[in-house]
Amino acid sequence: MHTFKVKIRDTDSTVFEGEVERISSYNEMGPFDIYPMHANFISILRQELVLYNKKEKVKELKFEQAVLKVKQDKAQIFLGVEVLFVEDSPTHK
Repeated sequence: MHTFKVKIRDTDSTVFEGEVERISSYNEMGPFDIYPMHANFISILRQELVLYNKKEKVKELKFEQAVLKVKQDKAQIFLGVEVLFVEDSPTHK
C-alpha cells in the first residue's frame, strides 16, 4: 500500500508528523477518507480524525473542528482553529 505525508499541528506544536496510508474523518457532508494520490482538497473537519498505516490505527484525535489541506500527497491538519462564517449582510443603498 502506498503512503503519503501527514503533519498535524495545534496552536503550539506539532502533534503528529509521519507517513500514513489513510486518513478518516468527518466534514459537513459526513464521513470520508483520504488515500494517497487524492485530489487537492480543503475541508473543515468535525468530531475526530483517525490515521491508519499498515491497516492499523496509528493515531486518533477528538476535537470540535479542524482544517485539513491536501496537496500533492501531503496532508496538513490544523487543530484549534476557529472557523467563522460570514452571514450575508443587507445591501446598503
